[in-house]
Amino acid sequence: MSLPKLWNTKSFLELALPALTTMFGLQMLRVLLPSLVWYLGDTLEVSSAMLGVISIGIFALSFLVAPFYRALGLRRALRVVLFGVALFRLLAQFAMIQPLDFLFSLGAVVLFTFFIPLQLAYVRLQGGAAPRKFGRGILLGFVFDTTLRGAFHTLDLSWQQSPLAPIIIVLAVAAQLGLTFYLIRDDGKPTETNFIGSLPLAAIGPFIFVTQVIFQNAARATTLTGFPMPLAYAFVILVNAIGISVALLPIVADRATSFAVFVATMFLAWLTSRPDPNPGTADLMFFAGNLIIFPFVTLIFAGLGAREEINKGIARTALANGIGWLLFALFALLYYVSYDLNIGFPNNWLPPIAVILIGVAVLAALRVMPNFPVASSTTSATIAFALCIVPLIILANWRTPQPVIGNGLPVRVMTYNIHNGFNTQGRLDPEALARVIEQAQPDIIALQEVARGWYIDSSVDLAMWLSRRLQMPYIFGPTADPVWGNAILSRYPIKEWRNVPLPPRKLLLKRGFLWARVDVGNGDELLIIATHYHHIEKDTAIRQLQSPEILNFWNRRPRTIFLGDLNATPDAKEIAMLRDAGLRDAFAALGTGDGFSWPSHKPNQRIDYIWYSSDLAVRDLAMPQSTASDHIGIAVTVESSKK
Repeated sequence: MSLPKLWNTKSFLELALPALTTMFGLQMLRVLLPSLVWYLGDTLEVSSAMLGVISIGIFALSFLVAPFYRALGLRRALRVVLFGVALFRLLAQFAMIQPLDFLFSLGAVVLFTFFIPLQLAYVRLQGGAAPRKFGRGILLGFVFDTTLRGAFHTLDLSWQQSPLAPIIIVLAVAAQLGLTFYLIRDDGKPTETNFIGSLPLAAIGPFIFVTQVIFQNAARATTLTGFPMPLAYAFVILVNAIGISVALLPIVADRATSFAVFVATMFLAWLTSRPDPNPGTADLMFFAGNLIIFPFVTLIFAGLGAREEINKGIARTALANGIGWLLFALFALLYYVSYDLNIGFPNNWLPPIAVILIGVAVLAALRVMPNFPVASSTTSATIAFALCIVPLIILANWRTPQPVIGNGLPVRVMTYNIHNGFNTQGRLDPEALARVIEQAQPDIIALQEVARGWYIDSSVDLAMWLSRRLQMPYIFGPTADPVWGNAILSRYPIKEWRNVPLPPRKLLLKRGFLWARVDVGNGDELLIIATHYHHIEKDTAIRQLQSPEILNFWNRRPRTIFLGDLNATPDAKEIAMLRDAGLRDAFAALGTGDGFSWPSHKPNQRIDYIWYSSDLAVRDLAMPQSTASDHIGIAVTVESSKK
C-alpha cells in the first residue's frame, strides 16, 4: 500500500473551492439569522409567528434547486450558484446597513443551500473517491470559518470595521471565482440513487446546527471551559485538524465500524445533552465533538458517492438536501424561541437529537458503502494543521486586561443594557457600544443582555470583546443558559464575586444577579450588585419576587451600588420595595426631565436604574444619547456622603 502524499496541488484546488464557498455560506448564515431576529423582529416589529413562517420559508427555498438545475444544466447552474454566493458575500461586506445586510445574506444563503446538491452531482460524475474528497472540502470550510472568526476575537468579518476585513474578503472572493471558472468546466447528465440512498444528505442541516451552536463556537468554548479565548480557540482548531486527519483513514464498512459509530453517537449525544456542563465535561465535549463529527461527515459523502446510481437528475438528492435545511431551520428556531415560548421540552434536547440524526445517517451510508482505502493525499489535513499557527499567534500576543490600583472614592459607575450587541437598526456593532461607554468614562460597568456565543447573535463573545476593547477585566454571570446573562467590567480589583439565580426558576428566560466586592483603592471598597429583572411588562408579580431577593442579599450593607435594567417604571411596586428598604435612586437625586431610558430611538419609559446606600452620595449623572443599543446607559460619580 502506497503512502498518501503530504501535498497535492490539484487536490488543494479541488478542496479550496468547496471550502471557500462553505466558509462564505456559514458567514452569511450568521448575518441572516440575526437579521431575522433583530432587524425584522425587533426593528420592523414583525410578529414571532410571522418570523417563524419567514424563517421556514427561506430554507424551504432549498427545494427549488432541482428546477434550477433543470433550467440551466449542471455546469451553468453550479457556476451561477458559486458566483452568486461569492458576489452576495462581497456585497454584504460593504453594505454596513440594514436592510442590505438582510437582503444580501438572504441571497447568499439561498444559493448556498443549492451548492451542496449541485456540487455533489458534479463530483459524482468523476466517480471514485471524489465525493469523499468533497466532504473533506466542506469540513475544511468549517475550519477556515472558525479560524478566521477566532482571529478577530469571535466578531465576524461581516460586522468588522477594521480595514483588514474587506481586504480578506476581496481576496477570498477573487480566489473562489478563479477556482470556479478553472474547475467547473465539464457538463454532464448526473445520476443518483433512490430517495432512501440519498437521504443521508439530510444530516448536513443538523450537522451545521450542532457545529455552529456548539462544536465550532469558540465563544461558547471560552465560556464553558474557562480557558482564555485564544487557548479555547486553539483547542478547537487543533481538534479540527485531528478530526480531518481521522477522516483520511481507510473505511471498512463492516459491523465493527457500525458498532463504533453507534457508541460514538450515543456518547456524543450524552455530552451535548448537558444543560450546564462543568469545565471538565465541556473540555471533553469540545474535544470529542469535532473529533467524531468530522469523520462522520466524510463517511456520509463517501456513502453518497458509492451507491449504485439508477436515477437521472438530482431530484432525490435535492429532496434530501431540502429536508436537511428544514431540519436546520427547525432546530435553530426551536432552540432560541424556547426562551420566549414553551416548546414542551428543554432546548438542550435539540443538540443530542441532531447528533443522533447524524449518526443514523452514517449508519445508513455504511450499509451499502464499499470499503475505501486510505485517502491518496493528506492535503486537507496539512492545511488544517497549518492553520493552527493562527491561534498560536493570537495566543502569543494575547494580553488579558489587568486591574489598576485606584485612589479610593469617588469612582464612576454605569449601567447599560447592550441589547446583545445589536443597534436599533438590527446591526451587530460592539464598537458603537464601546464608544458610548467611553463617553461616560466609567470605572465600573454593569452590562445586561450579554451574549457569549448565541448563534442568533452571530456567536460573538461580547463580554470578552468589550473587556479587551475597553481594557477592563470582567466577570460574567450566566442566567438564561451558560452563555447569556449579566457582566461587570471593572478597572479596579474584584476581591470576591458570585452569580446568584433569581426566582422563579420556572421562567423560560431565567434571571439572576451578579455581585462583586470591588477594591477601589485607599482602603475603600464597594459592593456592586448588577441584575436584569424579568422583562414582560404585565408580570409585576414576578418582579415583586425578585426585588426581595436583592434586598435580602444586600441586608443594608454599607457602600453598596445596585444597578441594572429592572424592566419596571418608578411607580411600580417592585421599585417601591427598593425605595422603602432605604436604597436611593440616583436619577431621582440628580436627574432632570423624565429620565426615560427605553427605547433609545424614542424613549418613553424609565426602566434602568442606579441605586446607592445612604452612606454614599452621587453627582454628575449622564445618559449618553445613542442608538447603539435599544437602551440608554446611565452613569454617575459615586462618593462618600461624609465628604
